Amino acid sequence: MTEKYVKAKGSLWGLLLLCFILTSCASINEVQVLYKLPAPSGILQGKSLKLTLVDERQIKEFLKPGAKRELKHFSNNVSFAVAKYNEAGFKIGPYPPLEVIKEAFKRRLESEGIVLARASGQGVPELEIVLKDFSLDFLDRKWVASMSYEARLKVDGQVRASQSVSGSAERFKVIRKKGADMAVGDIFTDTLNRLDLVRLFKDANLL
Repeated sequence: MTEKYVKAKGSLWGLLLLCFILTSCASINEVQVLYKLPAPSGILQGKSLKLTLVDERQIKEFLKPGAKRELKHFSNNVSFAVAKYNEAGFKIGPYPPLEVIKEAFKRRLESEGIVLARASGQGVPELEIVLKDFSLDFLDRKWVASMSYEARLKVDGQVRASQSVSGSAERFKVIRKKGADMAVGDIFTDTLNRLDLVRLFKDANLL
């Protein structure tokens, strides 16, 4: 072998190794979240509402230390998909975790036939989602996803009704991050769908 051939072969192997590393990193850099919408009640059709998200998490990062160690190449984005009631899911796109939550609540409201307004006031109430926790951790060989929030229905800036929802889900680690996707997707769907929008409107004397 000539020295030129050895160098070319070495460069080729180096390029292949770099491609393998980049491909491996790309395959695990986003947590996959599938949000399954509930059946619409049909009671809130045509109601107007302004949606606001307030971040009151004590720890702003989505990944806790254990999950950070497992997902070393996390892109800080969540691959978000939505499934309408009794339908297959479709991907909307990667978003930062907070944007995923706001987009999911938007989809939930729209599925009820609620018209989203740009501003509150003049007869248009405001649904304020105060986020307390949205996180993923890895403890004792299990993925642990947690989410909690308070929903406040305001009229003219005054809270007329509120609900608090929280929960967590655990999944054992299987292939790569599949358990993480399942844990986050499960708790995401459960906590968002446990918000009783009809009762919220009734408690606020808007129904």
